[in-house]
Parts: sequence; C-alpha cells; structure tokens
Amino acid sequence: MKYATKISQFFSNQNALFIIPLYQRRYAWDKENCRRLFDDIVKINDKHLPSHFFGSIVTVQESMVEEDLLVIDGQQRITTISLIVLAIKNAVQNNALVCDRPDMLEKKSDIYLTASFRETLKLRSIEQDRIAYEKLFGNDNTEFVSDSGITSNYLYFYDRIVSSGMTAEELLNSVERLVIIDLRLEQDDDPQLIFESLNSTGKDLTEADKVRNYLLMGLKKQQQEDFYFRYWSKIEKLTDGDPTMFFRDFLTMKQRKIGTLDNLYFDFKQYDIDGRFDREDLLKELLRYANIYHTITTGNNASPRLKKKLKQLASIGSTVGNPYYLSLFAHAENGQIDDNELFDVLDTTENYWARRIICGYPANSLAKIFATLHGDILRIYAQFEKVGKQLDASYADLLRFILLRKQGNAAFPTNEELDLAFETRKIYKLPIDYRYFLFERMENGNSKEGVMPVVEKMKEGQITIEHIMPQSLTPVWQKELGDDYAEIHEKYLHTFANLTLTGYNSNYGNRPFPEKKHGFTDNEGNHIIGFDGSSFTLSNYMKSCDKWTLTEITERQKLLLQKFLSLWPMITTSHVPLALETDDITISDEDTEVTGRTLVAFTYNGNRYEVNSWKEALVQVCHLLYLEDRASIIQLCQQQSWLHCEPADWKTPFADGCYVYTANDTKTKCNIMRYVFEKCGLDPESLTLHLKPAATNKND
Repeated sequence: MKYATKISQFFSNQNALFIIPLYQRRYAWDKENCRRLFDDIVKINDKHLPSHFFGSIVTVQESMVEEDLLVIDGQQRITTISLIVLAIKNAVQNNALVCDRPDMLEKKSDIYLTASFRETLKLRSIEQDRIAYEKLFGNDNTEFVSDSGITSNYLYFYDRIVSSGMTAEELLNSVERLVIIDLRLEQDDDPQLIFESLNSTGKDLTEADKVRNYLLMGLKKQQQEDFYFRYWSKIEKLTDGDPTMFFRDFLTMKQRKIGTLDNLYFDFKQYDIDGRFDREDLLKELLRYANIYHTITTGNNASPRLKKKLKQLASIGSTVGNPYYLSLFAHAENGQIDDNELFDVLDTTENYWARRIICGYPANSLAKIFATLHGDILRIYAQFEKVGKQLDASYADLLRFILLRKQGNAAFPTNEELDLAFETRKIYKLPIDYRYFLFERMENGNSKEGVMPVVEKMKEGQITIEHIMPQSLTPVWQKELGDDYAEIHEKYLHTFANLTLTGYNSNYGNRPFPEKKHGFTDNEGNHIIGFDGSSFTLSNYMKSCDKWTLTEITERQKLLLQKFLSLWPMITTSHVPLALETDDITISDEDTEVTGRTLVAFTYNGNRYEVNSWKEALVQVCHLLYLEDRASIIQLCQQQSWLHCEPADWKTPFADGCYVYTANDTKTKCNIMRYVFEKCGLDPESLTLHLKPAATNKND
C-alpha cells in the first residue's frame, strides 16, 4: 500500500490501465468542482507552490498477472485530470495555447492519457462515459457527445486554459504538483471496508450509489458485468436514473419501519446481513419491485383505469404511500387480488387522503400508517387461519375496517367532520400539489377525461385558480357583499366556495361579478370570456347567479360539498373481527382518548411485547430505551423530571439507579413515553400500542 505521491507518479506506469468498474457511478463532477480545481492549478503557478493536496485514490490490482488497476474510489479525480491534460494538448494543436516545447508536451501528456506500451487509452470509463471521452481525442467539436458531463467539463477546462494567460508548460507543471494519497490495496485487502470508511459521510455518492457498490463490488469481474446488465442497469432505468427513493420505500415495506435517507446504505446493508440473502436472489427481488415501483409512480404497464387512478394519487405530491403500494401490487401480482379490487383499494386510499386534506389532519402520521398497513391486513388473514375460521371479507373490506378503527391523528374523517371543515378550509393556502389534486378531481369527477391535462396546465400556468370574490375588495364589491363584507371576505375568500378554474386569472382581477360572469373587453382590446362561456364544470353554478353575496357563496359551498362526498363517500365495512383483534395507536396520537382503555401489548422496532397494564408498559418501554441509549436515559434521570435517580414510593425502577414516575393516570403515562422518545431523538411513531377494541365504529 502506497501513501502520498505526486499525480504524475500515479499515472506513470505505461503498461497499466485505470479501469472504472461497472458498478461505479457515471462521471459526476459539476462546474463548481471544476472551478475550484482549476483555481488551485492557477494558484500553484502564481505562488510557486511546491505541491497541493488533491485527495485520495483507492485502487486494487485487477489480478496477480496484470498491472491494470480497478478504481475503487477516486474515478472523479482521475477522469478530471485526464480531461485537463487532454484539453491542454488539444488547445496546443489548435494553436490556441502557447507551447515552447511541443515535443516535450506530447511526451508528458501521453503519460497521462495513454498506456503507450499497449497503444490504447489509459482510462477505461464505464460504457456511458467511454464514448464521450473517446470522442474528445478527435479534437472535433462537431463529433463531441453533447449531453455528457465528460464533454461539458472538458469544454469548461478548455476555455479556462485558453484564457488563463499561462503556457502549456506552466499548466502541466502545476498539474504535476498535485499530490494524492495513493491507497493501492493488496489482493487480500477488503475493498468494501475501505470504500465504506471513505464514503460513509461524503456527499459525492448517492445512497443508491453506495448500495450498488455494496451489491456488486465483492463479485468477480465477469459476475459483476453479468449482474450489472441483467439487474442493476434495469433497476436504474425503472427508477429514472436514481434508485435512492426506491430503496428507501423497499426497506420501509420490508421492515415496516421508516428509516432516514442519510442511513439508507447502512440500513440496506444490515437488511442484507440479517436476511443472509443470496446476492442474485436479492437482485432479482429488487428488480421485481423496481418494476412495480415504475408502475405505481408512472402508471405504465397498468390497465387504463388503474393508470388514471395512479396518476390521480401521484398528483397529491406525496410518496409516503409508496411502501404500501409496493406491497399491494406485489400481492396482486401473486394472484391474491384482481384489478377491480386493486382499483377499489387505491380508491379507498385516495378517499382517506382527500378527507384528511380537507379536515386538516397532519400528513406526518401517514408514513407510519402506510408502512404497516399491508402487514396489518395480512395479520387478520393469519388470525382467522390460526383459529380455522372462514374469512369472508375481501382485502379492500379489511383495508376499510382497519382505517375505520384508526384514532387520533390517524383517524378516517367522518361526514360530520367534513361538514364542519369544508365550509372554512382555506383551500387556496394548501400546498400546491394538494391544490392540483383537489381541483383536478373536483373538475373532472369520475369522468373519462384524463388526469394530466388539468394538472399539467395548472403547473404550466395555462389554468389558474380564480377568486370569484377578489382578494382585494373594491367599493363595488363591498357594497355588493353588504355591511358584513369584511367578515364574509375573511371567512370565505380562500375556501372552495369562492374558487374556480380559469384561463384568464390575471385579467379578471377584482372586476365586478357581472363582468366576471358575462365577460368584458380588457384595456388592450382583448375580449375576455366570462363564467357564462367557461368550459370548466366548476364554473357552472356562477352561470345561474346575478350577484355574488353570502347567499350564493354558502349555496355553492353546499353543492361542492355534495360533489366532494359523491367522489369520496364515507366508507363502510362488513368485516366482523375476532375477539383478539386490537385497536392500534401510537403515542404521538395525542387526541386519542386512552382513559379507561385496556392495553394488552405494544410493538417497538418490529417486536411485540405482551403487557398486563399501562404501568408495566411504561416501565418496559423505559427499559428498552435504556438498553438502546443508556447515556441519554441516565442524563434524563439526572434532570429529575419524569425519570429519576433516587427511589420513592411513587416511582418504579426500570434499570440500575433509574426510576420512572408511575403513580399517575393513563394519559400521563403516555405523555411520559412521548417525552422520553422525543428527548432521546427517537420517532414516537415507532412505538405502537395495542388496545382492547373500543365500541365498533358506526358507519355513515
């Protein structure tokens, strides 16, 4: 293993190729990286610096009989140096750069660019970059690959070189003063461990890049190529070039817990280690789910009906449902449910979303719900199978049953809640994707019209949301609305009742209602069509109105609520549960009433713990967190709040020298658990409490 060395020495072997393995990412340096490096080269020359540190490069000899080096880490640096030297050489050939000794330049540049003993280029990039790199050697701009980072960075360096005021010799001498840490591994060194240590905190590689390297790096060259083309390259294409989010959703689906993107690589590695998967079997499974992921994110390969529903769900703009949809479509792929039921399930999840948006339920609780939803449904199947009873309910019916039993922040909003929220919910202030979703659905309803024309035109600004009663009231509008105009304006301005779609938003402004209804000629002589001539169904009611006052606003609000309820009616279920089924809540559900409820078990990090009381649960949870993060728990005990270091009659020990306040009511015990989770930096959603069922939900 070598250490600090000049870059020229690193490139000096004229018999060796630098081979970028297929599992490596494409060349990805951006302009800022290039600018900093070239500024350093200029500084080396101007300040006569003897050397400048350029980072580390990790390689391993490909075999005992060949001198070629596989680049484990540092391909960005190697490629960039090659581009700079090639740009210097080509600039001299084009008479765009002064060179006092062309023969010497030719000899030195060849050391960086060619394996002269083998008469081939020294750098062997991955397939996508190789073509662009080789085209540069022709020194013909018309032949360059225009959509490549290789080409764009070469052109950047070429322009900087030509305008630098330095000679070719000065530029090359500055490059040669760059110093690297040359980590050249022996055959028995573990390149994966070296790779992890170098990249665990870096930002150069995406988490998916690290997963790819983990999956392919330890394989022999032929197997690497085979698996890369048979599995990995297909996974990348199916996930639009960056599988990072796919891997997060895959792990969430498999583990039923939500990890962070920052830890994705290590979470995936641990998943593989725990499962002891055969490498090819794992890649096959990943490819299978990547195909499903492609379907749920694009609608491709689905029936027209399902494709439309998937696009409607996608317009919500949230991906928290993807882990559930991965499980759902895999379940359907196995022949467990047909397309009609699949549509029914997706329609129910859309209903859940839409009602929660209107009622203002927090979206952050949905991630945990969707992560566990499929498993909760399968658990009901297993319970019936265990006792030998026939389960008559469909998958979709079980989904509705589970959603109806959710409480607190996870609850399925009732019609009564919608009645209260719909009148005053400020739709115009919702996140933009929610607006796209709601207006597309309320405009198109369940017609055969496509989803995307409305959404795409809203995104492009061709269709906008129009306030019928304007955001700034003129005296004419104040008179029209009456004495209570300020109160009416404040309450209804941004609600559904006062909003529609138009292609003339900027033209309508705060004009009087009759002009907005019948149309008018603007200041430039253009005829602006009014609501009377609008093709939007959301404008139909205004065609029957002569004015726009509280009466018309409240009437339209009722009509729109009816339309909303026709699109997303209250769900019902015919499923009759077994006695052993439970109501599941999390400690973050602060609105859930727990007083008088019986706790039978809790689940933490996928493990279920049976308990006989809330007190036992509180003590056991504290003990588990003590085992997980002893330092934080001891620190909390020292603060003498809910946790303590000294015994007392009203405290219960959960570890040596650690006590928790237990002489309190059920709600306080939940508050203590939530407090400990938050202080330890843990997600309260990771703890699920299993309660004896409350009274059966009544369906509207």
